[in-house]
Amino acid sequence: MTWAFVAVALGLMLLKMGAWLAVVRPHSDLWLNVVYVVATVLMLWSYGAAMFSTPTGRRPIDERAERDADQAPVTRYCERCDCEKTASVHHCSVCKRCVFRMDHHCPWTNNCVGWSNKKLFLLFLVYTSLSCLVFNAMASPLAWSLSGPPHWLLKAAWALSLGIGLLLAGYFVFHVWLLRQGKTTLEFLSGKRGELTGCSLRHNATVYFGRDVWNWWLPVTPALDPAMGGRRHHEQEPEMLQLVVE
Repeated sequence: MTWAFVAVALGLMLLKMGAWLAVVRPHSDLWLNVVYVVATVLMLWSYGAAMFSTPTGRRPIDERAERDADQAPVTRYCERCDCEKTASVHHCSVCKRCVFRMDHHCPWTNNCVGWSNKKLFLLFLVYTSLSCLVFNAMASPLAWSLSGPPHWLLKAAWALSLGIGLLLAGYFVFHVWLLRQGKTTLEFLSGKRGELTGCSLRHNATVYFGRDVWNWWLPVTPALDPAMGGRRHHEQEPEMLQLVVE
């Protein structure tokens, strides 16, 4: 059952790409076709990267914190993984592993979304919604004017693409809001204060995307800073809030 969602997602992607190739492409401007191809390539790239990435299971070592025993993170024990874990680590019952700063388990990628691969998941949302909406912009004039079998294929692809594009765009906006609040999805659902609450949106984005802004939009695993990935100490270490403004 775990791969059934992936099969459905791939089927929907193939339906949209097939409708574009067979019906939409010959009737669309070159520049729109180029934009669609680029968005679709980035969609497939980010989807594969999010699916096959391995989320970090333990809190990365922050040498700065290690030098100060008073700021060492509280350690718990995971009986299912038979290992120690910090408060930032959650055990996923689906993946059967611990994930550092776990956001949620995504059935559509059959993978957990955590600290080390959240960027890939968010880019998947962006590029999928972009690919869908560009497809709809090209297909809208044709969906209601063609007749015959391609007409029904195009209508089905148009309706599904519009719904998925708007849904994922809204879901991405929700995750941007979570970044602004400094919370993961699990922290939001449980009503807990986020570990990054009180930090700027730029700071929180850098926690997951890395310091290299030029790589933010590429579906590649980011080079993350362990000092920014750990628990934030509100009273003891207020300068942590300014790590990205140096």
